[in-house]
Amino acid sequence: MKKFVARKAFPVICAAFISVVIAGCGDDSSNSAKASVDTTPVVNPTDNTTTDPATDPATDPSTNPTTDPATDPATNPDNPTTDPATDPATDPTDPATDPATNPDPAVNPDPSTDPSTTVSSFNRDPAAAGLAVTPDSTGFYDVGDVYKAVPATSKLVFVMRHAERQTSEGQESLLTEKGVEQALSVGAKLVGGDESFYYSSTDFIRTRTTAENIAKGRGETGVEVVTWDGINGGYFLKVPSDTMDAFVRNRGGSWKFISSWAYDDPNPSRFTKDKIPEYLYELMPRGDQFVNEVVLANLPNWKRVSFLISHDLLIEPLIAYASNRTVDLKFYESGKWANYLSGIAIVVDESNLVTLLPVRGIDLGYMYTEKHQATLDSLAALQNP
Repeated sequence: MKKFVARKAFPVICAAFISVVIAGCGDDSSNSAKASVDTTPVVNPTDNTTTDPATDPATDPSTNPTTDPATDPATNPDNPTTDPATDPATDPTDPATDPATNPDPAVNPDPSTDPSTTVSSFNRDPAAAGLAVTPDSTGFYDVGDVYKAVPATSKLVFVMRHAERQTSEGQESLLTEKGVEQALSVGAKLVGGDESFYYSSTDFIRTRTTAENIAKGRGETGVEVVTWDGINGGYFLKVPSDTMDAFVRNRGGSWKFISSWAYDDPNPSRFTKDKIPEYLYELMPRGDQFVNEVVLANLPNWKRVSFLISHDLLIEPLIAYASNRTVDLKFYESGKWANYLSGIAIVVDESNLVTLLPVRGIDLGYMYTEKHQATLDSLAALQNP
């Protein structure tokens, strides 16, 4: 009888242990401000007003336990695992622009007249836009290749995660030496011509210094990096991220929750499936809204090439959206998450065709979590002895 009970209890104990391990996976840009509503006015990114860090609530580490620094990608690049620190981002803007009433095809393209569109309103096929670029085996395009392929008559916007950061939390967390080198290397890929770029970031040291070092890598000096809350990490959230963090803390962590939603996991946890529509917008319509309201509505204020530097809580779903879920960042399944300096490119040509591409600034577009994969392998072994 004791052997029978032990046999029954063992998988339950293992599953509980796995949940605790994965729950330590924090995100990189959370906020404890109220979620946005659709009545917020359009934000002008040229407004250089910044958020007062003293009034920006910090993430409570008790709701987002950190991982072992020995396995953290910021401190041990040879063994990247989870990204332990969480960032208090400010409340996402949700401009009141209505794309349905905008006749500009760049802002509201007609899917019925554009055979290259997918479930979203925008083009994902670079060939349809005349761009001679090829993705790597994982589906990411190199930022340098995209920049060189886009003609001077088109506009180009990169929305990317910051470079590798230190393990400390909050707005004051700095880039590591490797992170500085990463950002400089991205800028070096974009050298050419006499044009200067537009740079914007969230009100965090690591996002701002990422933009500054990209500019430095290009050879630009005296660059202004505009602080803009419109690109903070909470754009896809309906609730404050600390509300989400508190819920997912013992249910697999925010990375699992976000990726399960972004990739439309057919078998979500019974604990989380009812919370997904309550906590998060639908990916594709909200992604279209981001392109329309955050990027295209402000494009006339920017330069031909623009960089918007944000956090993984925004970048992870944007990559799923831009790739039409074909790029694997399914942390809940494969243990992969948006890497440093990954993101999307938005290309707008002379005919107002908008093309979306998942991009990477360094060698890998994903952060592979070997520790999580080992956990999944252990679970599979228990289920299939």
